[in-house]
Amino acid sequence: TSNTAAVITYDAVVGKQHNVSNVCWSYSTTPTGGNLKIEDGASNKVFSIDITAGGPGFIPFEIPHRGSVNTAMIFTLAAGGSGVSGKVSIGAHWLTDQR
Repeated sequence: TSNTAAVITYDAVVGKQHNVSNVCWSYSTTPTGGNLKIEDGASNKVFSIDITAGGPGFIPFEIPHRGSVNTAMIFTLAAGGSGVSGKVSIGAHWLTDQR
């Protein structure tokens, strides 16, 4: 739906933590207020980047982003404005045991 955030949520898993090595996104045209954020649980922002151009983008994390144990990981690509569509994809997601 146009002007709606694109959200991916990996639910909390008991005794495990989420790990992500890259994130990809695109906006159909230049967004208004474009932003990609990663949260470790509700409202605990661990990564945020403003996006000021349409088209695709990609960020590889040399050291994977590791979430907290027993906590959801949430990826949100902000709504891009009226008539702008956005997509977000997560690469190389895996769970590890609590350490």
